[in-house]
Amino acid sequence: MLTNINIYSMTIEIVLACLLLITIAYCMRLDGKLKSLRTGNTRMMEAAKELQSSVIHAENAVTAMRRSADAAGRELQAKIDEARAMAATPLFREASSERGRGDDGRGNVDFTLRRRSVL
Repeated sequence: MLTNINIYSMTIEIVLACLLLITIAYCMRLDGKLKSLRTGNTRMMEAAKELQSSVIHAENAVTAMRRSADAAGRELQAKIDEARAMAATPLFREASSERGRGDDGRGNVDFTLRRRSVL
């Protein structure tokens, strides 16, 4: 009977040792996957920061383009107003009639700047 208990005890210890080895192997595999997940997370954070800086740069570029377009629009409107003022002066009309152009009957031409949305 004593030998029978030793066999059962030895079998249980061998099974426990095998389970312990399997647990150690699983923990090593899990540790490797966690390390790769951490490095992947770091790369994702770097990509997100780069994307954020690109978005900020693009927003600044769009703002600069809008300012430039507004300035060009104001400058063009000023030139149109200046051309209207020149067209309204009698000296300009006399000079144009002397050249043989005269009034073509179209009346005043509308030179106002009309903005179109590009977005």
